[in-house]
Amino acid sequence: MRFKGIIIVAIYLVLSLVILSNIPPVQQLGTTIRLIIFHGMLSMAGLYTNYAAGILGGLFLLTRREAWGRWSERLGLYFVVIWIIGTALSFVSMQVAWGGIVYEPLTVAALTMVVLGLGKEYLVRSNNGTLRTFAIANAVFAAAVVVLRITLSYVQSMGVVLHPDNPIGTSDSVIIRLLPMLLLVVTLLAIFEFARWQLKQRVN
Repeated sequence: MRFKGIIIVAIYLVLSLVILSNIPPVQQLGTTIRLIIFHGMLSMAGLYTNYAAGILGGLFLLTRREAWGRWSERLGLYFVVIWIIGTALSFVSMQVAWGGIVYEPLTVAALTMVVLGLGKEYLVRSNNGTLRTFAIANAVFAAAVVVLRITLSYVQSMGVVLHPDNPIGTSDSVIIRLLPMLLLVVTLLAIFEFARWQLKQRVN
């Protein structure tokens, strides 16, 4: 179906709006928590997409199975798009919620991942990248992100990070704990369906 991609995105946005509208305001953040949760779930979905691209890239390098390589290429690109959107939302939410500082470690890390992700895609695509080069790039990038997150965990333990605690994990509300997870699942399903549709379009 020619317009299936638009339909997938439209359904995702409607479902996201329904889920977010059912998240109750909280005392300190008010309705801003909905924006924060949307940013957080997009970021998590982006990370999982990145890891999947890296793992599938590794599987392609080991097995030479073309399907793994094609999925790795698509998901690697989707990660960059999702991460840029999530990072943009983080700038809005942090200014509203806590007057965020750009040089705060988590913000610097997010921006670094944007730059490196864009660089990865540009370098491979501008050189007519093959499935093999995409697979290598995605596997290396995913490994680098894992190292970066481990480093950030260490930095957080030192109390250097100014970013506030996760409002989902620290909330006593069952709704605030469950609905974001539902949003994450919906986001991942939308990514999967969109990728599946695009890959079918290429075959046809």
